[in-house]
Amino acid sequence: MTTPLTSISGLISGIDTSSLIDAIIAQERQPAATMETQETALKNQQTALSSYRTLLGALDDAAGALQDGTSFDATTTNLTVLAGSRAVVSATTTAEASPATYQIQVSKLAAAEKLSSTTRSSTTAALGVSGTFTVNGKSVTVATTDSLSSIRDAINALDSGTTPSGVTASILSVSPTDNRLVLTSDNTGAAGATLADSSGTVLQSFGFINSAGTKLASAFLVTGADASFSIDNIAFTRSSNTVSDAIEGVTLNLTAADSTATTQLTVTRDESAAATAMQSFVTAYNNVVGFVQQQGTIGSDGTVPALYGDSLVRGIRGQLPDELLQTVAGAASDLATAGKAGLSLNADGTISFNSTTFASLFQARYSDLQALFGETRTADNPAVSFVSSGSATSSGSWDVNITAPATAATLSTSGFSGTYDAGATPDTMTLTDKQSGKSVQLALTTGMTTSDIVTALQSAITGAGLGIDVSSSGNDIVLTSQNAASYAGFTVAVDGVGDGASEAWGPTASAVGTDVQGTIGGFAATGSGSTLVGNTDTAAAGLTIRYAGATTGDLGSITLDVGTATAVKRLLDTYVNQGSGLLDQHVAALSAQNDRLVQQVADIDTRLAGRRAALVAQYSAMETAIANLKGQAQSLLAFTSPSTSSTSSSGNSSALGG
Repeated sequence: MTTPLTSISGLISGIDTSSLIDAIIAQERQPAATMETQETALKNQQTALSSYRTLLGALDDAAGALQDGTSFDATTTNLTVLAGSRAVVSATTTAEASPATYQIQVSKLAAAEKLSSTTRSSTTAALGVSGTFTVNGKSVTVATTDSLSSIRDAINALDSGTTPSGVTASILSVSPTDNRLVLTSDNTGAAGATLADSSGTVLQSFGFINSAGTKLASAFLVTGADASFSIDNIAFTRSSNTVSDAIEGVTLNLTAADSTATTQLTVTRDESAAATAMQSFVTAYNNVVGFVQQQGTIGSDGTVPALYGDSLVRGIRGQLPDELLQTVAGAASDLATAGKAGLSLNADGTISFNSTTFASLFQARYSDLQALFGETRTADNPAVSFVSSGSATSSGSWDVNITAPATAATLSTSGFSGTYDAGATPDTMTLTDKQSGKSVQLALTTGMTTSDIVTALQSAITGAGLGIDVSSSGNDIVLTSQNAASYAGFTVAVDGVGDGASEAWGPTASAVGTDVQGTIGGFAATGSGSTLVGNTDTAAAGLTIRYAGATTGDLGSITLDVGTATAVKRLLDTYVNQGSGLLDQHVAALSAQNDRLVQQVADIDTRLAGRRAALVAQYSAMETAIANLKGQAQSLLAFTSPSTSSTSSSGNSSALGG
């Protein structure tokens, strides 16, 4: 039954039931309202943490550039004309270049070959020649209806895709009736283009080659040439004017040929790039400090920052200066703190960078600066390489003990006569590489010698890309994995064996390698091939070495010196690492807390919706009851009023009559 609106509005009872119900619900919803305020606070915290992560990430990246040395490895060049009127070379460098000075002379520049045909009166008329010719091994077929333009287009079509011909064709129009086909090599060098008539005499008719296939002298517009130059009086010849294989890390661009000119090339460390990286670190550091200070300060109007009192913010404020001010073990004694390199801590927690101090050290103390900011890993045994140190390792030394070196899988025939006898059935060998999963097959036929089998098998292995070597030991054949590891090995399966007088292998055989075994610093470590890694949850966790020797026992020690930037980066990594970092864990906890609040509010609202419905029903029933009572009262009054009037009239009549 639908409740009449008037019964809810309170018009009958005189009570504003709607407002009364709203007030009751609002009062009972106070816990949900408090939770919604908490939800807003949590969302503000998450937003602030996102900004915090961005700032810490920028500092992490800046510290990483100082740690791995890339910021200090940049090089730059300077050219000085020692003789002649201009520089004969320009240069670019990579981080592999070493500081040095070179004197360069260029006697001849490389040139690209350019050939011209004999003249043709039209570019579009049919030439009436046919045949097939090749340009650097690519074929062009010419029909009698082809014109100079169509032949040009056919040649250019070959100079595209993943394997271009390396020759471009064009038309040189000296006059309307003097048109020539010009072939230009895409690359410089004395080799030039290779031209040949395969069928017919098209190239000969154009005057490019003679009947012997030799290029005609009259066809040369430009003769292809190699570059000739010298570096510190050592002569070089290259097919290109761009030379990247003469000086490690340096690309030379030969720009002019002048045998009387000398250009001095000076390669130096790029101090400006390093200083820029240092300033980027300072800026990122100060941005973090500013954010931390802002989050730790209540506003003058009483506004409390979203992360006020948050342990992740308070913690970094004390940890960063500690890492920055540390003395670096292993660094030069007079350059063992960041302050010696131009970084200073200000009273407000920010840092400053003295570029003049840094510049004075950069060229003269380059290695010392690297040790101060980066990570230095050393091993005192030449067979041991200190590969990496793990993210949570501090400076120190760890003894290395090898109980078993890694071994490669090896399989040898035993007692093979040296000459194969397959017997009545043909023998087929299948060799499968465990690491790559690739296989090769080899037919073993009667009469094959040990040398024949080794040669044929190695050829098949090389062609298929298996990581296996084949050799001989006397008459026996030896298979050896190229990698020494438990994941490297192979299987041999031979079909048809058993009926020959001299067969090398049985039906099946296999071999696998082993991994290195040992300890680092006395702690358990896990081997994979020749690599040994300190186990998780030990003091050697993450320490990684590579052992290239064959002996066992104590093999010296490895030493790690953690520089300033490395220490800062490792601290920041604990905060910003995806998934495992403190920030992600904190955000996940806040998200879970927020989800719980959202669910609790939803539950309260669901309950209050039922509560509201019950109140509406109760007050509706009250209004209905009141309405019914009023109706009954009105009916009673209506019933009693006429009876009272009649009685009064009768009484009066009687009295009068008496």
